[in-house]
Amino acid sequence: MLRKLRHALRPSRLRIPARRFTAGIAALPPTAHEAFGIDASAKEAVAYNRSRVATATAVALYRSGHALPIPDGQLDDAVRALAFPYSAPSPETRASIRAALAVLEADYTVTISR
Repeated sequence: MLRKLRHALRPSRLRIPARRFTAGIAALPPTAHEAFGIDASAKEAVAYNRSRVATATAVALYRSGHALPIPDGQLDDAVRALAFPYSAPSPETRASIRAALAVLEADYTVTISR
């Protein structure tokens, strides 16, 4: 009982493997510039790039066993730990990660196989 209480009082930590993910991780799709060329507006490019990072981060969190709710600091740590080029945590990115993670959690057809 005392061990459970100590565990409950211990601050939670986000665990993402330090090694590069194997074939199980979703690869990042092309950047907005690669996908749209010069046809995308600046707002479209920002939204596209934010969504691609958020979705890949949500997949990594889901595969690591994390579930909502997740504090902002842990989401920021996840984005930084995955080291996506030019990605910086922002309120919009965190909202996108939460939305993608909620979809993964809600869809009973999505499973993790190890």
